[in-house]
Amino acid sequence: MHIGIIRNVNRAYLIVGGIGLVLMALHVSIDAIGKYLFSVPIPATLEIVAYYYMPAVVALPLALVEIRNGHVAVEMVHQMLPPTAQRINLAVNGLVTAAFLVVMTWLAGREAWRKLLIGEFMFGEYPIIIWPGRVIFVLGTALFTVVVIVKTLGFFGLGRDIFASAGKDGGWEMSE
Repeated sequence: MHIGIIRNVNRAYLIVGGIGLVLMALHVSIDAIGKYLFSVPIPATLEIVAYYYMPAVVALPLALVEIRNGHVAVEMVHQMLPPTAQRINLAVNGLVTAAFLVVMTWLAGREAWRKLLIGEFMFGEYPIIIWPGRVIFVLGTALFTVVVIVKTLGFFGLGRDIFASAGKDGGWEMSE
């Protein structure tokens, strides 16, 4: 996959995730004000937050965090290795991570497809369609998987992180 495509998809994901974060904050704030000041809460706030906002806020930015090397890493032993061993370590780690993410994305995608086909919804005071949150999660993990694979191929083919070599923030400044 071309890096420009990854950048554009990532940018769109960040916009959607950011919009989700703002909407979630507004929704929860308005619900709290309505509930505690006027005794009129917004119905199904918890479900909407859990099944719509949270998947967008949590899953869609995963690829950018990976590009910026922002995930938790324990590097005590890695830093003591010689440069060649560090590259091999990063490549093997990338393979293991990519394998895990491929399986996770596949299984989540299969489940999301099943739930989409049955039109999954939650019963409550108001029935709420909840399958879209599963699809949002799959979209986020799919791009995360692609980034890890591309990054790992860079370690094998070029011996370096191709995102980090593109400049500040791996060439992923969002202000362009």
